[in-house]
Amino acid sequence: MLTQLLVLVILAISANAADHDMYHNCSRVDVCSQNRELERQERYQIILEGAVFSQGVASFRVQTTDGSENLGLNITAIEGNIFRVQIEETESSRYHIQDVLDGEPTVVNFDDVQLSLTSAEIFLGDKRAVVNVSPFSVEFYANDVLTLVIEGDRLTLENEELRHPFTVGVSFPQALHLYGLHEHADHLALRTTAPGGDDPYRIKTMDLTYFELFSTMAMYGAVPVLYGHGINATSGLFLHNAAEQWVEITNKDIGADAFFMVDSGALDIFIFLGPSTTDVVRQYTSLTGVAHLPPIWSLGYHQCRWGYADQQDVQTVIADLDTYDFPVDAIWLDIQHTQDMKFFTWNSENFSDPFDMLANLSSTHRYLVTLSDPHFKVEEGYFVYDEATANDYFIKNLDGTNYEDQCWPGTSSWMDYLNPAARDYYSSLYLYENWNGTTPTLGGIWNDMNEAAIFNEEIEKTFPYDVVHYGGVSNRDIHNMYGYLQTMATHKGLIDRDNGTLRPFILTRAHFSGSQRYAAFWTGDNTAEFGFVTISYSMCLNANLLGLVFCGNDVGGFFGDPSDELLQRFYQAGAWLPFFREHASQESERREPYLFSEEVQATIREAIKTRYAHLPVWYTLFYEHTRFGDPVIRPLFYHYPNDVELLEVDDQLLLGRNILVKAIGESEVTSVPIYFPGGEDEIWFSAQLDGTTFPGTGWTDIPVTIERIPVYYRLGSIIPTKQTSRPSTTDMRNDGYTLTVLLRNNDTAQGTVYNDDNLSFEYRDSQKYSYSDLFGTEEQVVISPIDESDNEEFLIVVDNIVVLTYNDDGTVVKNSYKHDVNGVPINQMKYEGKEPLVIILR
Repeated sequence: MLTQLLVLVILAISANAADHDMYHNCSRVDVCSQNRELERQERYQIILEGAVFSQGVASFRVQTTDGSENLGLNITAIEGNIFRVQIEETESSRYHIQDVLDGEPTVVNFDDVQLSLTSAEIFLGDKRAVVNVSPFSVEFYANDVLTLVIEGDRLTLENEELRHPFTVGVSFPQALHLYGLHEHADHLALRTTAPGGDDPYRIKTMDLTYFELFSTMAMYGAVPVLYGHGINATSGLFLHNAAEQWVEITNKDIGADAFFMVDSGALDIFIFLGPSTTDVVRQYTSLTGVAHLPPIWSLGYHQCRWGYADQQDVQTVIADLDTYDFPVDAIWLDIQHTQDMKFFTWNSENFSDPFDMLANLSSTHRYLVTLSDPHFKVEEGYFVYDEATANDYFIKNLDGTNYEDQCWPGTSSWMDYLNPAARDYYSSLYLYENWNGTTPTLGGIWNDMNEAAIFNEEIEKTFPYDVVHYGGVSNRDIHNMYGYLQTMATHKGLIDRDNGTLRPFILTRAHFSGSQRYAAFWTGDNTAEFGFVTISYSMCLNANLLGLVFCGNDVGGFFGDPSDELLQRFYQAGAWLPFFREHASQESERREPYLFSEEVQATIREAIKTRYAHLPVWYTLFYEHTRFGDPVIRPLFYHYPNDVELLEVDDQLLLGRNILVKAIGESEVTSVPIYFPGGEDEIWFSAQLDGTTFPGTGWTDIPVTIERIPVYYRLGSIIPTKQTSRPSTTDMRNDGYTLTVLLRNNDTAQGTVYNDDNLSFEYRDSQKYSYSDLFGTEEQVVISPIDESDNEEFLIVVDNIVVLTYNDDGTVVKNSYKHDVNGVPINQMKYEGKEPLVIILR
């Protein structure tokens, strides 16, 4: 049976394109087909009489124009320039999702309320919401600029026996482009969809086999967040709802509209009024949370495929990567490590001594990551199935029996993670005493197939909406957060197994708003084609704007066999994404980097070593994300919001503020166009430090070779790196820093660097860390504490200082200071985090 299933799966994916007969378009889904061309008309009216304003909540009665139905409208003021809008029937049975927000939002009092015959104005600092009676709408202003409108003429709410669909229109009067609605393999800027043309953007977690480029089809993630960016204002919204959604986008010369068609659940919208993109992103992450610091090893290079056959294969791959001088921090096991595809077991033949395998990895300072899916083999005697059945932990059919369908083990049942007891049980499976053969060297868990994916094409390979979760909740109301709930349980399990001391690492395929608190994610089963190199930048930039900062792709492409050129471009681009993993299907040829020619090896080796050299930058940015909620990688417009040409640039990224990277997604190119932002005074230095510079004046054709992709440092920055080549991040722990200082004559440069023990939660729980400011001139570099909580345990030793000075005539002078400076060797100048360390250069 299982062999037949595998054959069917392989045949299904061999066509190299998504199956449009299996995956539904708008015309085949009621909520979209019945509402897409909904006429604008006044269906509801606000009744101002009797409105209540109390403790930050404004409550209004809303009535259908024929007087047949009453609704309630609540507008709540949330700390941080956020409004919450909820519209619901007076007698409502709509489901309200739980556990997604990072705690209950803090409600604040209004500053003022002003009523007239036609409107109610609610003031919150320099922001305000205006509820208009006729035509019914809710307008939002920032600094007297109208930035977002909830439109009453496309509002509908219906109550059916098994679902509660609604529609709502939103306009962004100032927006030049809209961003968000993750996850789609599309450009960063959302394009216009229109009846008769492209489908609206579909938001539904599903296993989209062979996903296509530049498509609005639903994928593995579902994040119903939308930002409207314009020169005068940026605003956004989060629809706090986990049901299937379709969103029609209409771009105009100035302004843009979005029309949400939602299958069920509550109309509960958070409004972010910015006014900048940075403000909007921080407002959203203040609601849904930020990732905790990842263990530093998870920021290194990961080696994976489906799948390494046995524990000898694991040891051989790591040994060969060392022999050929490829740094690596983790190796991954797919489903083959289990006994008969039963999770929390080991294959008794091929992984007969997991303790020995883990000890071998630990001796090389490497970690193991293993797969754990949400489906469980229906087999009496399999302890997880028996215990979950006995305790009623599986998802149910309408008749109360366990829901069963086909997946990797054959007939399977799925854990009901909405059930708190089931989540706790699943978490307990990760304890060392419950999962025999595990140690801390099994450092991470891979939650895959958790959309959930099912081998049943009649239901689009995912849960049917009529299955029932804990408390009688229909799957249609929580479908998009199923994978989120699994990662929540996995995260708790890893926290508990190490008594809250070590930071877990989890990779998930399905994700929802708030998933960033628990897991990294990757863009799924991509294909070995050039277009999938650059689409990974637009997808991960979009995710970073929505709080999901730990994003990467399958380097090399999951399906197919990349050419040597394509593989090199995948590695070069992937090294500049937050999550850096090579992965391939079992149908693909083995492609560990040492299997290729010396020339290809050299290019891949440089890409990986460049990643490791810049780990201080990555680690610092991840810390700053935990502190401020900012993206780790950023679209260019994030820091240059008034440059309209940047709004559609999505094959370039900024790593933080100071490093500009261009992906190359075409074959045999000898030059590529790069947009250098910032104006004539914003100078970009080649990261090769060869003196090549470009002003921030727009598009420039740059010559390229296969050896590397274009990377640039910004004038006025200090880039901290570690240049000593080591096999792993653990081996780099005590290495000194190289500080690259990029100056203009008589000017200054600045940067930051973060340091802690790389693994534990002591940075958060005991303030044991060092977060330091770097300040440079031509004469000196000063390292000084940013926080009083800095800990002297985390020394910063500087091995080398490189100063590049940009002269007014465009020439660059380079000086390197490795040894004696002011009579003292640099590497004996140890910054202890108490008082500033001043290193005199001249």
